[in-house]
Amino acid sequence: MSKTKFIIASLTIIALVLIFGIGYTCCTSSKSNNEDSDFDEEVTSVDKKPLPLNISVFIDLSDRLIRNQTPSQTQRDLEIIDQLSDIFIDDCRTNGGIIGSNNHFQVFFYPTPDNTQISTLSKGLNIDMKKLDIKQKKVELKNMKEQFNKNLSQIYEDAVSAKQWVGCDIWGFFSNKDVDVQCVRKGYRNILVILTDGYLYHVQNKQKIGDAYSYILPQTLSNQNSSLIAKRDGLDDLEVLMLEVNPYTPTQREPMINILEQWFEEMGVKKFAVAVTDLPDRTANFIEVFLENN
Repeated sequence: MSKTKFIIASLTIIALVLIFGIGYTCCTSSKSNNEDSDFDEEVTSVDKKPLPLNISVFIDLSDRLIRNQTPSQTQRDLEIIDQLSDIFIDDCRTNGGIIGSNNHFQVFFYPTPDNTQISTLSKGLNIDMKKLDIKQKKVELKNMKEQFNKNLSQIYEDAVSAKQWVGCDIWGFFSNKDVDVQCVRKGYRNILVILTDGYLYHVQNKQKIGDAYSYILPQTLSNQNSSLIAKRDGLDDLEVLMLEVNPYTPTQREPMINILEQWFEEMGVKKFAVAVTDLPDRTANFIEVFLENN
């Protein structure tokens, strides 16, 4: 073979190797991309498991309980808690089953009333499924609604009979970060339901900075620049639903709601809503909408 023919043959072989090599590489790359695409589709198509529920109900045991209305404030509150109990029990049964449920539900007061009877009854208003064995979980869920209704009815009766209205410290509960300890759990859907008339006040926690206060009273609402002092932020893992807000006059309704909503926003609350008192059926619909739109 001549030198010229040898060079031509060599170049031909090299060209063929390069062509088939590139073709093989392209096909391999294409196949790999398709496999990755299929894998991504499989991953994204898997439904995320719902987070366990951590529901806290903060009750304002103040003179709002003796406001003249039908149904009474006690009846309205008890129906709300009964509905929340139904939601809790249903979630325990459907999302992973009772055995695997780590849900938590509590009803509390802050500060705890200086009443031994109320303090004792309050201990029966806390169900932590994570700390219970299978048998205990079933028993607690079975008795939950009856137990809560019984204890709360007695607490309300005692509070109304005592007529010692020192108020509840909602502002201090958030500002002192007690809410973080008591109502926020990592890896949970944290929901705080506050039952109050919207007049935030506690006799031992009164602060004022210009037009900003640690409380809401009729006289502060008369100031169009009034606001609540926001001493903290970082509540992005908490949802707050404030119910039964009940201003003394229609003109106080809008400023009260605006002040409360601004306060929650400044504290970085993930999701919040403020609703005035209404007939139980309408309030129930409001609760369902709030909890469904997660």
